[in-house]
Amino acid sequence: MKLLTTIAAVLISISAFSQNYVEYNEGAFSTNGEELSMEQINDLTVLHKAGRGNIRRANRFDRMHKNPNLRVTNNIVRFTGGAATGFFGGVGVLFSGILIGDLIWNGRFSDASLGGTAIVTGATTYFCVVSYKAFSRITVSPAGCLRKRDKEFKKVADKINEAVQSSNQ
Repeated sequence: MKLLTTIAAVLISISAFSQNYVEYNEGAFSTNGEELSMEQINDLTVLHKAGRGNIRRANRFDRMHKNPNLRVTNNIVRFTGGAATGFFGGVGVLFSGILIGDLIWNGRFSDASLGGTAIVTGATTYFCVVSYKAFSRITVSPAGCLRKRDKEFKKVADKINEAVQSSNQ
């Protein structure tokens, strides 16, 4: 029975959303001045296949805002991972720079050396990207968690609106 009620609520909200946009403002989603529950937003993200990752990240930041132990643990793990991958990325950049300089200086720049250099450069780029992503998830204060949560929820609202708009056309 609960499933039927949920499906009915989703269908009603879909018909309401076909004409109006989902808005996010200060911790609440709304449309036409009516507040939407997180269940409805979750259903819409699944239905339109839009913003599911953003809603997961936003909920994680919301949990970190409420639980300081979770935030500290997250920061330690992200800092350790970011520092380690950043170190290996930096060493790789240094090594690929030396390798490229040696190949050019000695005139031994061939297809085989170019392939090896490309592999080293690709690996170091990967390490640098992983490091950046790890450091971007660090939140120092509870207010930082709220800012990141709000940013992700606004992305969810935008993606739902885009999906609804494209399905209406």
